[in-house]
Amino acid sequence: MQFRARLVEWDEVVKWCEILRGEIVRGFNPDYIIGLSRGGLVPARILSDSLLIKDLFTLKTEHWGMTANVDGQAVLKKPDSLNVSGRRVLIIDDITDTGESMEIAKKYVQSLGPAELKTSTMLHIDRSKHKPDFFAQEVSGAEWTWFIFPWNVVEDLNNLISKSCKGEFGTEDIQKNLKDEFALAIEINTLQSTLYKLLDIGKIKKGKYGWQVS
Repeated sequence: MQFRARLVEWDEVVKWCEILRGEIVRGFNPDYIIGLSRGGLVPARILSDSLLIKDLFTLKTEHWGMTANVDGQAVLKKPDSLNVSGRRVLIIDDITDTGESMEIAKKYVQSLGPAELKTSTMLHIDRSKHKPDFFAQEVSGAEWTWFIFPWNVVEDLNNLISKSCKGEFGTEDIQKNLKDEFALAIEINTLQSTLYKLLDIGKIKKGKYGWQVS
């Protein structure tokens, strides 16, 4: 086995965001929300609605390259303008894994002079170098799993299939390989749907006996 991965369901996202909303309400009253692109965009939008905060902005950080592979140091892509001076700001991401993305985002936003700055994530890996002020669930580093969020299914499955399958495979063979290599349980219909999406965008091909994976 290379590492563990699992699909996150939408109802889990809703549950985590609701827990996170409760934590934030009890400890902070933000004026602005900043979602870290790309993973933090959906939870940031959900929380901007449930907290009735219309001032929602994004920052783009890049750290992970191929699925579950750190792509060098975390890099921040700064926006042209982000005026948070004198405001209470909440930064939101999906998960703190290494914590580097949140660290560099926090450092940058702090330099802009907010009145108060807090960080939050749905999930927090306890080995992360950054511990958010608010999080819905803590995950032990010893039980580390690559979480495949609903907004990252096609990208992650494309990468995991590429890691575990070389050549021509049937759908059930790919399903078995994902289970063997990543302990990933995925329904055949979900996998089939994703494979056709990858076919549509030219990431895989249809062979004589199955899917051709390069």
